[in-house]
Amino acid sequence: MITKECNKGKYCCFYVSNFHLEMILLPYIKKHLDDYEFIVLTEENLKESLEILINRVNINKDEKEKILKLNWNNNSFKINESIKQKMLIINGSIKYINEIHKKIEKLKKISYIDCYNIDICKIDLKKILCNYDEILNTEN
Repeated sequence: MITKECNKGKYCCFYVSNFHLEMILLPYIKKHLDDYEFIVLTEENLKESLEILINRVNINKDEKEKILKLNWNNNSFKINESIKQKMLIINGSIKYINEIHKKIEKLKKISYIDCYNIDICKIDLKKILCNYDEILNTEN
């Protein structure tokens, strides 16, 4: 049996409101629904704003249902082993993001998108950007 080593993808995004964050994430999630098991880890409940947004965007019913089934109010870390590559969406303070990173650093088959609210997180963009493979924005 031949196995392929899975690389960890490291992505980030910067946003100004929950709706803005969701508008950045939706196209990426929609495009990769079959590639990843998405796990949302967030300090803030995104469920209500996502439900409003998802009902206003033009995507098919099956994709909407899959996206809504993600736990958009999950702030605890628990990952079950499975064959499918995992993509964590980590949203919160820099402290929260760093705590999650400490827990996932030795896990395989885990990629992540760190989501920074630029109004809340006091961040040095140059310092942060050098740690990621790609930046997600509303154009991705």
